[in-house]
Amino acid sequence: MKPRRSRFPQNLALSLAILLAVAGCSDLPTKPPTALEDGSSAIATGTSEAPAEVLGLNLLGGGGSTTTKTKTIGILGGVVSVGNFTVVFPPAALLTTATVTVSQPDLAHPVVNLSISPASANRFLLPVLLVADVKPMNPSLLSIATIGYYNPATGKWETVASTISVLNLTVTAQLWHFSTYRVQAGGKAGW
Repeated sequence: MKPRRSRFPQNLALSLAILLAVAGCSDLPTKPPTALEDGSSAIATGTSEAPAEVLGLNLLGGGGSTTTKTKTIGILGGVVSVGNFTVVFPPAALLTTATVTVSQPDLAHPVVNLSISPASANRFLLPVLLVADVKPMNPSLLSIATIGYYNPATGKWETVASTISVLNLTVTAQLWHFSTYRVQAGGKAGW
């Protein structure tokens, strides 16, 4: 008697292919950038975003002047860029859909306000990346640049573990929650 072969692997492969086709890459951080992505709104104070963005970073200079952007982010992740800051949600950082607002109130100062609604979504399953474009910073301060977090309980800025990219002129930190953050060097904010 011939052993019966299971169709499970074929059915699983077909199911995964259909799921990937339906999900696509429209909400993944690797999707092609657009000037204003679906589900977002922005308040522009000048020129629009440059088309040469990679993960929301304008690597060729001359960036946008949007100061606030709100976007819906789901389980597939996404990217929100404002001024000198980009927030990257990896897939599965959130288990539910949330509304994310990123605001850099003054483009001349490296401070960003990050908020998320509902408040219950403000604890991530995977770290969310905050990437700061530090081209305006004095090059001599780049080697000591970090991301700082404003702790409302103490009223003080606290340093967050950060990574510097001299090639891209960025400082990146992994975030587990949203609050107010800044680029700092030697404990002081600034470009």
